Amino acid sequence: MIFLIPVVYYSLNESSYRLKLNQVDNAVKRLAKVADVVYALGPGAQDVVAVTIPHGVESSSVANYSVNLKVSALGGLSDYGYRTIGNVSGSVPIQPGTYRILVKHLSEGYVNLSVKP
Repeated sequence: MIFLIPVVYYSLNESSYRLKLNQVDNAVKRLAKVADVVYALGPGAQDVVAVTIPHGVESSSVANYSVNLKVSALGGLSDYGYRTIGNVSGSVPIQPGTYRILVKHLSEGYVNLSVKP
């Protein structure tokens, strides 16, 4: 019976780790895809996308044709990023929670990502 404790502990940690990485990957992928659609529709186009940011996100970057999140997991850092068709700028929060992100194609020719109040 005592040998089950490490197995259960490992299983719970592994599940939590995989859930966190799936949430990060999903958030970055969804933001990049919506940015591509908004870019294709042209200046003035906009959309709002809900994303969940898990615990452990260390930094975010929205620039140079990519959306990136860096997450700490299992003692190291992992980068998750997706390229976009058009140039992007803005920010994605790193505090845990669910956010509504406004994705807007500006007249200057790039797509801006910002938290919708």
